[in-house]
Amino acid sequence: MTILSSAFMPYKVGAEELKVATGEYPPFTSSQISGGGLVSEIVKLVFSRMDYDLAVDYLPWKRGYVLTKQNKYVATYPYLKTEERRQDFLYSEPIVEWKSKVYVRDDSGVVYNSLLDLKGLTECIPYHYGSLSELDEMYAAGEIKRIRPPHIRSCWLMILNGRADFFVEDIFVADIFRKEVLGERSDEIIELRKTISTDFGYIIFPRQSHRSEELVNQFNQVLSDLLKEDKITKVRDDFLTQNTKLGELME
Repeated sequence: MTILSSAFMPYKVGAEELKVATGEYPPFTSSQISGGGLVSEIVKLVFSRMDYDLAVDYLPWKRGYVLTKQNKYVATYPYLKTEERRQDFLYSEPIVEWKSKVYVRDDSGVVYNSLLDLKGLTECIPYHYGSLSELDEMYAAGEIKRIRPPHIRSCWLMILNGRADFFVEDIFVADIFRKEVLGERSDEIIELRKTISTDFGYIIFPRQSHRSEELVNQFNQVLSDLLKEDKITKVRDDFLTQNTKLGELME
């Protein structure tokens, strides 16, 4: 039996580069943010633990989605799970949780245990924001009123100054605006305890690719390991510490 010298054994010269697509959705993904946004940092960390270099292209959402479906990219993110998309893509485990709560002035007396508690109140919602279908129905029925300013920053100030009663926001985004808009007055607006909605975002891999099943399984395993090591929480905390003026990108 011949034993080959290590000098002649094959070895990995460098990590393989994989290309993924995403779009502009600050603070979660954005070419204008160092590191590409919170979710991009998480995705990059997972792929680096998988021993891949990652090239991230920031494209219009529809274009990135279609090109990934056509196997021009190995994956795209972050997407909600739908039956239509499941026909064309394999889903990872969740890479981001969007948990929204109701925000009010601390002295308003407003509570939220069910939607009934919001009847008769005025919601602040920027004109470009989507809303919960349940709140849309309440508005259509005249059960709540709405103010629709051009920027989310305005909602924080309207609540602070009593011009609106409540607004709904993702808790991660709210942490950013509380720091950047309210500053020393941040304690004057509080989040009510009960969560009003929870959604999850995923990285999705095209079924058309023969590599997708292997990649998504490997991705999920590494992501699970990082969660157990509390590394994802550290990425989130470091992101908030290292980035300032994020609110300007989310107006």
